[in-house]
Amino acid sequence: MSISNTTLTTTPAAVYTSTGSSVITLGYFCNIDTATQYVNLWLVSNGDNAGNTNIIYSNVAITPSDTMVLDKEKMILDNGDALYANASSAGNVVTTIGYITL
Repeated sequence: MSISNTTLTTTPAAVYTSTGSSVITLGYFCNIDTATQYVNLWLVSNGDNAGNTNIIYSNVAITPSDTMVLDKEKMILDNGDALYANASSAGNVVTTIGYITL
């Protein structure tokens, strides 16, 4: 398994982009701030943008010093597909995405 690490901003941005076919096996979204952070996640097809048609988690609250863990869903991505995320304030949510290349 490989990993990708990112710190979220308030603008939706790719936290993982597939090269070839891959499977996202887990995701950690850790709030390192002293205030609750709200996180959004999108699964975005190659060439598309994050928006209302591909959001998968909306305004999920992560309390201070807590972590949201995604380990039940397995997301299969084709070349160029991506997992996008943002947070309510920049620099306060750190992500680790685990994936397997097929």
